[in-house]
Parts: sequence; structure tokens; C-alpha cells
Amino acid sequence: MASVEGGSVRGWVRAVLIHNAGNPKIIWKGVNFPTATDIKVSSINFKTLIDWRPEPTNYTYTVMVRGQLFQDWKKKCIYTKKTTCDVSDIMQDAQDTYEVRIASEIKYSETAEEFPYAEGPTFRPYDQTIIGKPNIQNFTLNKEQNTLTVVVSDTPTPYKYANNTPITVRDMFPNDFTYTLFYRKASSTGKKQQSSATNEIVINTDKGENYCFFVQASVPSRKSHRQSENSDELCTSSSAGEAASGFLPSTGVLCLSNLMLLYWWL
Repeated sequence: MASVEGGSVRGWVRAVLIHNAGNPKIIWKGVNFPTATDIKVSSINFKTLIDWRPEPTNYTYTVMVRGQLFQDWKKKCIYTKKTTCDVSDIMQDAQDTYEVRIASEIKYSETAEEFPYAEGPTFRPYDQTIIGKPNIQNFTLNKEQNTLTVVVSDTPTPYKYANNTPITVRDMFPNDFTYTLFYRKASSTGKKQQSSATNEIVINTDKGENYCFFVQASVPSRKSHRQSENSDELCTSSSAGEAASGFLPSTGVLCLSNLMLLYWWL
């Protein structure tokens, strides 16, 4: 059975919240509209989005986020008619845990009473953001020294240092981030790997051999979501930047682009 709560706004506007089968609705000036449902948080490389439904008709949404380190609710996407909101700037402290609320509102400046809201999942970026697919910046096969040097491009996050330079994903995980190079001789199927805490990986090579390789990023301390998708594979016999084909690490895990997005829901 539905329960009803009511209250007056400035003594003459009547707002009523009806809780019914998990789909609360507001009656305001005789108009019904629902609160948000299916609230999801998705994050790649610390770019964090909140999505929900349904699309609003005669009302709006406002997203609210609160961390454990700051007790006040911070608002984003105020009076929006959309069903997605970028909250990356509110979640800059990656090791904080954040609460999410989405208020259903009518943009009415004289409203003194708080409109109802729906609660979303909590989110901790340090543990839950997905590490995106890394990109190989360049490589050098030194035939005189019999070495292959692979340089990975550090992926920027939405955040910047005080001097306006980008904070990279690797910066966000000090002493807890590695790149692993998976490689093989171009004439062989045997695979090896080597890891580095920097964005440069150097391996010894056999004279006269070409190599095919790709890179994977990881956060070793994580219990889940530890590894990124694999970078494109390159071969020293190819032109720089030209992708080779058909090589995956020995785990045999099929990596698809749609696995880059992972949702946490109520």
C-alpha cells in the first residue's frame, strides 16, 4: 500500500511524494513525475559519469555527490534535462568514497521545501575506475645492442597539477602501477613478458629477429579490475604505429572494447 507524505511550500504550493512499488513519484500542482531509477556509475581513467533513467518530461534532475572527507553535498548538472552527468571534478580525491543522490525537481525559485531524491551506489575511484587501453608511443629495435625499447604514452586523467600539466593515470597510483610488455619473435608463437614501473620497457633481443608485442597496464594492489585492455599489437617489421594482428597474452582472455565500461548499480 502506498504511503503519502505532504508538505507546503511558502504556504501555497502543495508537493506530495508517493512511494509506490519502488518508483516514487511527486505530485506538484497536479503533475506526476518519477524519481530517478537504474542509477549507474561508470569510470574510465578517472573520468566518472553517472547515468540514470527515465528521461524527464515536465521536470528536471540535479545530481548531488558527497565524500566522506567533505560532509556537504556538492551539486552538479543542476536542473538538467539529461540523464547523464560528468562528476569527475567532484571526485578528485581518488581514495575517498562518494555517495550519490539524484533529486527530481521543478525549477521553481520560490520552493522552500527540498524535493525528493533517489540514492545511487557508493563509488571509490581508486578501486573502481577502469584502467583504459594503453597506447604505445614509440619503439626502437637496436640491432647493434640487441635490445628493443618500448615507450608507452601515459594516459592523462581529467585532473591537472597547479602548473596546469595533466595528471596521468600512473601519477594517480604512486608505487602501485605497472606496464607489462608481452612479446614474441615474429617467427615464433612462444610468448614472454616483462614489467616496468616506468613507461619505458627494455628487453634483450636475438640478433636478426623481429618481434611483435603489446602492452597491458595494471594496478597490482587491486583485488578486482587490476588490468587494462591490451594495447594494439605492433611488430618491428611493420612501420611505426602500424598495428599487427592475431596475438593475445597466454591468459587467453578475449578483450573487447565494451569491457572498458563497468557499471555499479543499486
